Amino acid sequence: MFTLDAGFHLNNIRRVADHLSGKLPERVELRTKDDFQVNERCRNCHQGEYAAWASSSHSATYAQIFLDKKHNSQQHLMDDCLRCHAMHFQGGIRDLVAPIDSTGPWRLLKPELAGRPVIPCLTCHQMHRQGMPLARPAVKAANASATEEIARPSLALFDRRELDHVPLGSLSLPQMHQGARGVKISPDTRQALCYQCHAPLASLEVGSGDDRTPMGVHEGLSCLSCHGNHGQTTRASCMNCHPRLSNCGLNVETMDTTFRATTSPHNIHFVKCTDCHTKGVPARKADRQVGSRQVGSGQAGK
Repeated sequence: MFTLDAGFHLNNIRRVADHLSGKLPERVELRTKDDFQVNERCRNCHQGEYAAWASSSHSATYAQIFLDKKHNSQQHLMDDCLRCHAMHFQGGIRDLVAPIDSTGPWRLLKPELAGRPVIPCLTCHQMHRQGMPLARPAVKAANASATEEIARPSLALFDRRELDHVPLGSLSLPQMHQGARGVKISPDTRQALCYQCHAPLASLEVGSGDDRTPMGVHEGLSCLSCHGNHGQTTRASCMNCHPRLSNCGLNVETMDTTFRATTSPHNIHFVKCTDCHTKGVPARKADRQVGSRQVGSGQAGK
């Protein structure tokens, strides 16, 4: 796509000169404004993914995140905020927001960033990586479904300290705990990317910090079982498994959980049958119809 941006063309001319002179950098480091330009170019080909991201909470802007009165009045902004939000920003938190206190009023020291996204495409994707290019097999293998890739090679976390991406294969899944009990988590390696920001405290206790590790009836599920990978959409998440696995015969979408209403005291990530069935989980019921859908006698929840 052609652009009249003089800086874009001067940068390309500089790159050509560097290549001709043999001055090749070990890695290309992007400036803050470069990151936004790359984000717009992603849309040229990945229109569906871009639209899903743009409609999600991951497209939050600098103003929405760093000028949040409720957050800033309860917790001081710090450089560690930039580990997940605005990780491509060139500078520290004191170069971005003032004042750094709990009273405000807060303002962006670079107001031109107000409407820019703090979690752009390059947060979770890298453009280049080591290895061989992907190739379509000449013949589809008999075990193709069992051996095909789980994640695209571009998945990686941008580390602002190293100014480089950490590939998904180098990110590990944590061993979560609920008290002294080890919690079962899905082996889905894509979650390792989620855990970098939606992370527990150093104790690795489920539900601490920003952790959302599924517990209760959902223990062992992957983040991607319920959340769309770009849009974080969850509307279809229940019907992907339920009501066939509904234990008490109720339509799970109408249960008192944060899926139905965010004001519910029962967080969908941690909900247990006993949260509502305080006198004990009822016995399994035989298969019957609920509306136009069948409800089965699944395994009783925890």
